[in-house]
Amino acid sequence: MKIVSSKPTITRKELEGVLDCLIQDTLASGAVVKQFEQALGNLLGMKYALATNSVTAAYHCAFMALGVTGGDEIIMPSFFHEAPLKACHLVGATPVLIDIAEGAYHPSPELIQKAITQKTKAIVLGHMFGIPLGFDLGDSSVPVVLDISHAIGMDTADIFLPSPSIAIASFSPSMMITTEMGAMVFTNNSRHYSYIRDVRNGVPHSHIPGFEYCMSDLHAALGLNQLLKLKDFVRRRRDIARIYYEALNKTHHTTVYAYNDHCTYQAFPVLFDAQPDIAEKFFKKNGIEIFHPVEVPLHQYCKLRNLDYPHSDRLSKKLFSLPIYPTLTKREIEKVSRVLTMFA
Repeated sequence: MKIVSSKPTITRKELEGVLDCLIQDTLASGAVVKQFEQALGNLLGMKYALATNSVTAAYHCAFMALGVTGGDEIIMPSFFHEAPLKACHLVGATPVLIDIAEGAYHPSPELIQKAITQKTKAIVLGHMFGIPLGFDLGDSSVPVVLDISHAIGMDTADIFLPSPSIAIASFSPSMMITTEMGAMVFTNNSRHYSYIRDVRNGVPHSHIPGFEYCMSDLHAALGLNQLLKLKDFVRRRRDIARIYYEALNKTHHTTVYAYNDHCTYQAFPVLFDAQPDIAEKFFKKNGIEIFHPVEVPLHQYCKLRNLDYPHSDRLSKKLFSLPIYPTLTKREIEKVSRVLTMFA
């Protein structure tokens, strides 16, 4: 039986919550969405939380709340998911893509500062794969939009470094908790909250039309029940990561960061000491699905040269993630570890 690369952890309890919404005929955005927003906002210590029906919608709302318009610039890493790039185009701004630092999954603070101009209206950063960024941006006055999708369950002191104007979490099936689709926007700024709430709810704002960006109670019910198990999810991911690290130490393969209890391990990235196609074929032959966590860096979507983004280009080709999710059985974890050591 094949071990898939990623699988959401959905149990009967979550399905019962969804069924209650169906029985009560509360599919539109309502009471359950508010409960989910309040529960996750309280967990993170944020004043305001607003659920949306997609992560692109969340970024679109965030950029509009920050006043980003045509001609403005948004700094973001090339080694990142597509949502902020899509939202950047929706508001008519120019994406300023920067490479990640060598030996990291994120840009260096120095490279970020160097990219800031008078046109810069926002900086997008994220805790890739559940590994804390661990730095602040000093005296920079440019608002930070922080993607915490991979960091839900991490200590809040680690999550909110750097300190964001707006934070965003995706709930897609491979994230720390899932609503199947959807996201949430967090802020402590009442003006940003009011703007995002109105635009999300379809209320026209100045020259901006409203959008149908609300999450449904159906999806929120799933997320609310997932949230109850978050601590167990994170503990399980850390336990699996610890086992993988032990196996990895017996090989010539590497990973960028050593094991750390502060990480949530949304993914387990490995740099194999072999050609990517050989690694993929070996694991596939042994019934294990591995994948590139960032297969296409953003600079390639923008048709920019790989030479200008060497670290993002290299990791997009060389970095794989091993299966790591709470429902992996002991036998499956042992098999992944064994095959990893075999591929030495």
